Amino acid sequence: MKTGVMPVGHLSASQVHAVLLAATAPPPLRTARPWRFQCTPDSLELYADPLTGGTDNDQRERLLDCGAALLNLRLAIKAQGSHADVRLFPTAGRPELLAIVQPHGYETITPHDEELVAAIAGRQSNRRPFTAAHISDAVQRQLRRAAEVERAWLATITADQVPQLREIMRRTETPPATPGPGGGSDLDVDPDRLVVVIGSLHDTVLGRFQAGQAMQRVLLTASAAGLSAALSAQAMAVPSTRRELRQLVGGGLWPQIMLRLGHGTAVPAKARTPLEDVVISDAHPFATSRPNGAPHRGSR
Repeated sequence: MKTGVMPVGHLSASQVHAVLLAATAPPPLRTARPWRFQCTPDSLELYADPLTGGTDNDQRERLLDCGAALLNLRLAIKAQGSHADVRLFPTAGRPELLAIVQPHGYETITPHDEELVAAIAGRQSNRRPFTAAHISDAVQRQLRRAAEVERAWLATITADQVPQLREIMRRTETPPATPGPGGGSDLDVDPDRLVVVIGSLHDTVLGRFQAGQAMQRVLLTASAAGLSAALSAQAMAVPSTRRELRQLVGGGLWPQIMLRLGHGTAVPAKARTPLEDVVISDAHPFATSRPNGAPHRGSR
């Protein structure tokens, strides 16, 4: 029987509730929440809510979102003093089952990971224009390392690459990206701002899923350092411009997401989907079709 939130491994029901709240905190690239969780006595299972159709870009964004949720789940389990044993794609015949996470044993969370956990609740995409304040080399190294920890890579757009990036972005703005609070848009790239691309070595399901975890670790690292971030999937939506972006960053990586990082004013938190809506139970069984509402392409 599917019982929703329940004790799992070493975690009590209240601890499971807390780690699932953390896992479902990332604002998704898509309008609909693409993840579903199921509790068993021994594990937390992460499912991708299946798409009945959609483009390759829709599938890629879904994996990025689910990767972000998994990274938060892993960190939150650590914060409860337990070790998160993760198995990716554990069942060949069930592609929607992305990961099984078993909280068992004990693990002391590091001060750095504590900072990342503290950043989970407040991280929001910031579409407002950023100031020209410099981001130190030390912080940029932390961001690169955050991506590498998750077996992905972070490439920085240099000042001489900005004009070509702007041209790529202009050709993908159909319709133009919707400005967020303050009027920022995907074209707010400037030689004095930090624009990075997170990519994977292989453009596979696993590579995209790992890139989603890297994306979230980079975002939390940036937030812990006092930075704001705006995410853009716009240039990845069209295969030809994605190939151009790949060449722009050296040709060795498959770009999965672009981030604009800087110092900005706070933005209000968005309403969150109730936890019971994304935890599989008798009241909320696993969906076999796409949730109502067309996917949202673009940025968050």
